[in-house]
Amino acid sequence: MTAPDQPRHIPALDGLRALAILLVIPHNTYLFDSIRGWLVPFAWMANAGWVGVQLFFVLSGFLITRNLLDSRGADNYYSAFFGRRILRIFPLYFLTLIFFLLVLPQIIQLGPGARGSYANQVWLWLFLSNWTEPYGREVYWFPHFWSLAVEEQFYFIWPTVIALTPTRRLVPVCATLMVLALVIRIVILKAGAPPEAAYMFTVCRMDALACGALAAVLSGMPRVMSLVSRHAVAFLVAAVLLMMAAVPLTDSYTAYDPRTLTLGQTVLAVGMTVVMLAVVAQGRSSIAKGLDTLLSLAPLRSVGKVSYAMYIFHMPLALLVGTPMKPFLKQLGRGYPVWYALWITVCSYLVAVASYHLLEKHFLRAKRYFVPQPGQLATAGE
Repeated sequence: MTAPDQPRHIPALDGLRALAILLVIPHNTYLFDSIRGWLVPFAWMANAGWVGVQLFFVLSGFLITRNLLDSRGADNYYSAFFGRRILRIFPLYFLTLIFFLLVLPQIIQLGPGARGSYANQVWLWLFLSNWTEPYGREVYWFPHFWSLAVEEQFYFIWPTVIALTPTRRLVPVCATLMVLALVIRIVILKAGAPPEAAYMFTVCRMDALACGALAAVLSGMPRVMSLVSRHAVAFLVAAVLLMMAAVPLTDSYTAYDPRTLTLGQTVLAVGMTVVMLAVVAQGRSSIAKGLDTLLSLAPLRSVGKVSYAMYIFHMPLALLVGTPMKPFLKQLGRGYPVWYALWITVCSYLVAVASYHLLEKHFLRAKRYFVPQPGQLATAGE
């Protein structure tokens, strides 16, 4: 259960969600070919921007596990969880697939490559694209949907793990999953699997999800959170140093570098988890409070609120409104990759805001029908 003095909604986590999507979009729209001068930090950030997906996984592991722990033992434990997840994920996801895969081909003429990729769409409809995309079976508009498949597979399995595992055993379970994910990545790379497999397979990304889950378990332990709150700065510094130490060892977190795919992913997951725990603990020091205030700023929270839709739309928008803008943006000089990423980010945000108000929020209101009912709320096993 959550510590009694922990707020249910933590605004700073919206800020972390915003940082995640603001890292992912420049990475997925990477256009740098000549890197020098003031472009260097932007190019490095874009190259390593995939770490935003890792942060999404850590956040998901934390939030989902915390909610499951709070509702464990409820009469409608499973129906409440799956009902709320379906309302959050399915409407936008499937309407997007319907538009791009069924409607759009009737409106515009697609190139042979794009049209041919539609043969792989079944994996998108089944949330299994992360298992097939490493072998070239992606769909033109949605090469990024593999991470949504990972999330859905996590949602399918994790509620049962939480329901059947006593709280005292969840810490070793999460730790075991973290180690197991690292071992699996090493083994499949040694076996000659494509690096995309180690990057996209669910079993290879479960250390980030398990790290977030571990944070949720620890956040329900008052003694642990009191310790983190008192020493928040030390925890933050240790996390940053840990993640920075891996920079030279992973070619600056290049996504498909074997060192990044193995130890680098685990280091990031652990470091991000420590940072998130410090944020959740809302430390007493001025630095910890300053970080909490920064992450809770209205602009970041606004982006975090619509980050799911931004993730859904940013790649289709890059193809629809990004490609036609490239000739114009190239006239701005060497910095055009930065302006291109900014253009896609702004377009994604605006479309996501429209999506939220016109579609998503109407489904989200129905969550009130899927509130966990205390019933025989169990404390056994804790």
